[in-house]
Amino acid sequence: MSPLQTLLEQSSLHDVCGTAEKRARLKATLAPTPTVRQVDGDLRLSEGQALRFEEGRVHVKGHLILDEQSRLLVAGDLVVEGNIVNEGFDYALLFVGGALTADNLLFHGELVSLEGITVKGVAWTYYNDHSTYADRLTARVVVADDRAEAVDAVRADPHLAGHSSRIAEALGKVLHAQAWDAEQGRPLPYPDLAKRLCQGKPLLREG
Repeated sequence: MSPLQTLLEQSSLHDVCGTAEKRARLKATLAPTPTVRQVDGDLRLSEGQALRFEEGRVHVKGHLILDEQSRLLVAGDLVVEGNIVNEGFDYALLFVGGALTADNLLFHGELVSLEGITVKGVAWTYYNDHSTYADRLTARVVVADDRAEAVDAVRADPHLAGHSSRIAEALGKVLHAQAWDAEQGRPLPYPDLAKRLCQGKPLLREG
């Protein structure tokens, strides 16, 4: 059985990814193939769908969209030219054995990258049922809404952590006007934010 298949059968990766030492040990077990898999356009995982890619590099030319209870595991690097969007509110898993890069990220499930996460715009995770596991996370803006992350180093300005009600004022300063509910003084609901990203619309102000 391949290491990815073993991970796929676990209900949570906390025990094998919870520390940098554990992530290093896990990485040593992976053997990605020296090949590239390219996905022309969006890659969408439907509810309950699970995919394993053993390639050393997976390149998605559009958005990566994961529905509830879906799982994507990549042995090597994952490059997403568009946005990574986790739709719904139930468990989902994105595991990357190498480096993960994308334009923006909106995720509530379990997120793992053994060589770090780099996002051009906003890396936004939410809800405390699950966590992100990575040595480093780099983005223009990082938002951890009501979520305890297992990320060793975060490089972002700003880095907003706490319940959305406590960081709403700071969010209002960086969010695009159309991603903000002016009447409520808070971000749009997460399904609306996800819809914006799936349509390629920005979440952040320019500059």
